[in-house]
Amino acid sequence: MFKQHNQYNYVHMSRPDSLSHRLRFEVEQTLSSLYADSSLVDLLDSLYLPFSSWVNKKASAGQGALFVGVGGAQGCGKTTFCSVVRRVLHKGFDLNCVLLSLDDLYSTRYDRLKFANKTTNLFSVRGVPGTHDIELAMILFERLKSLKEGEVMRLPCFDKSIDDRKAVHLWQEVQGPVDVVLFEGWCVGAPPMKEGLNHPINSLEEELDTDGLWRKTMNQRLAQDYKELFSKIDLMVWMQAPHYDVVYEWRNKQERMLESHLHDIHGILLDTIDLKVMSEAELKRFMQYYERLTRHLLAVMPDQADVLFTLNEAQEVIKTRYPTEH
Repeated sequence: MFKQHNQYNYVHMSRPDSLSHRLRFEVEQTLSSLYADSSLVDLLDSLYLPFSSWVNKKASAGQGALFVGVGGAQGCGKTTFCSVVRRVLHKGFDLNCVLLSLDDLYSTRYDRLKFANKTTNLFSVRGVPGTHDIELAMILFERLKSLKEGEVMRLPCFDKSIDDRKAVHLWQEVQGPVDVVLFEGWCVGAPPMKEGLNHPINSLEEELDTDGLWRKTMNQRLAQDYKELFSKIDLMVWMQAPHYDVVYEWRNKQERMLESHLHDIHGILLDTIDLKVMSEAELKRFMQYYERLTRHLLAVMPDQADVLFTLNEAQEVIKTRYPTEH
């Protein structure tokens, strides 16, 4: 995922050659821990370092933690990108960078089912706006912004094998002060949809959302509490897929990778958890939950993002756009 294209254009930023050399091992270690393509380390000079250098300059000029939103369709490489950048910012620029995933901000299973019972059972499936704990997210954002030297906080971790949050003592520990927060997720920064809500766009909506309550409620949440949360983002990064159909291929590739590394990831616990890898047919049905909003994001986010990474079907970066500095 997220490979280099030989025609890649990037912003040139001067830096000591020794920095790249010193960070190469760090990036290799990060990629290995994610079971990611080891050749991605070759993007250090053309992608990870330029972006990290740009973020470093923004963070140095800010007050409190700098919140960088990173969005893109499922399977495009957000987690890998953010994990590498986090390591580069820490080891190369001495910044305390925290990675916070939207996936770890899901509401508890109890609260999601409670909301689904009040609205529609479609909200029992985690993923779309309406299935996250935005109130908790707002508290976390405020705390991360103001965390002082010597202060410690914990960030929630969601366990997909039990479809619920992990126990608090297993949450990620963060020490202050925080310089950068990389906030990543498939719909991070999403604005509400303006049209088309009255008509289903796939068989799932046609069969299970006949009155449009699910998609309209999802959009209301985007226009209200999600909008408030996303307004806290200082800089927005978007990874643009070439078209919607490729998203399934990327997500399927991700699912097959998970399948091949289940034992490596979970070890002897694999027999004790309820973790099922989706078949291709199941994945196609599952992706219909995300289709409407994903298509919307592909249409609007390139114009709204501060930094735009344009990908081709092979997940190679073929173009990068940084904001014009004044």
